[in-house]
Amino acid sequence: MKKVLVTRGRIRARINVPGVSLDINATDSSSTLREVRRIIDALSARQDDQIQIDADWGQGWMFSEELRSTPQAMEFIRQASRAEQGTLYRKICLDNTRVVDTFKKENYCTLDGTKTKEVLQANLSDVNPDIARFGLVHVMSTVSADDKALLVDMFRKRFPKAELKTQFTHKDVLGKTVVELVLFGAFAREEF
Repeated sequence: MKKVLVTRGRIRARINVPGVSLDINATDSSSTLREVRRIIDALSARQDDQIQIDADWGQGWMFSEELRSTPQAMEFIRQASRAEQGTLYRKICLDNTRVVDTFKKENYCTLDGTKTKEVLQANLSDVNPDIARFGLVHVMSTVSADDKALLVDMFRKRFPKAELKTQFTHKDVLGKTVVELVLFGAFAREEF
């Protein structure tokens, strides 16, 4: 968090970012403000290598916050983008089916296998599976681990030559399962 407060010729600045905690209280506002600006710029430049997705992949802002906040997934994306020339990104939304079990007195969400296959086929029909070399499948949902594993298996069957990594986030997204697919290979630039 970076906060600068200027009142009656005094500056109070608090900079609290990972690895740096700085509290400044000064009366010479003009020179102090320049120094605070330099500190903030230096901290931003230092963090750019870690968090600046747009410079590396052009469309990194499309990734969900949950995916961007996972260091292992982002490191895989960085490495794969260096190894391959093209990238393809797809976000696929699947409807969850709510099941109410009156005998066990519980309710849960599941995926309909037939509908899931149809939606995946419709969203990936224009993608040549032979040119995908690496990929990341991020599944965000409240469905069971078995349903998530079956979903990932569908992607593995669709892209048998690709080395696919998986990332799961247990989160309710308006009763849907959201899948982010990032593929690396000989894709055209405009497909990103």
